[in-house]
Amino acid sequence: MKQRGLFRTLPPLPGAPAALRRLSARHVRIRIITHRLYIPWFHREAIGQTVDWLEEHGIPYWDLCFMRDKVAVGADLYLEDSPMNIEALAREGHPVIIVSNSTNRHLPGPRGESWEEIERLVLDALARWERGA
Repeated sequence: MKQRGLFRTLPPLPGAPAALRRLSARHVRIRIITHRLYIPWFHREAIGQTVDWLEEHGIPYWDLCFMRDKVAVGADLYLEDSPMNIEALAREGHPVIIVSNSTNRHLPGPRGESWEEIERLVLDALARWERGA
């Protein structure tokens, strides 16, 4: 059986909350897309735990989407770690920064090994967007 407090107890990735706060301060609109509704009869608890966790760790966001198909959500840039989602986003022509982990090392593309690297890649993309490139 799945751990019932899973979405409440996992620690954030090192550096992620601070990097996301810095990006938000630069007027990057953060939309979190997560698929947490895969445990039957646990949706209300999964959503509540997720919101509580985001607040507890001071993670800013404008939108919070609970859905499996991340391609269906409009974004200018995606940060993703799931190989399946990275491949789907790339197939549809969406720019994606790979949040590097052991499951996605085989995939090509811009990637961040740390949240400091991810933040730099996002800021580089923001600068290109502001220049109209």
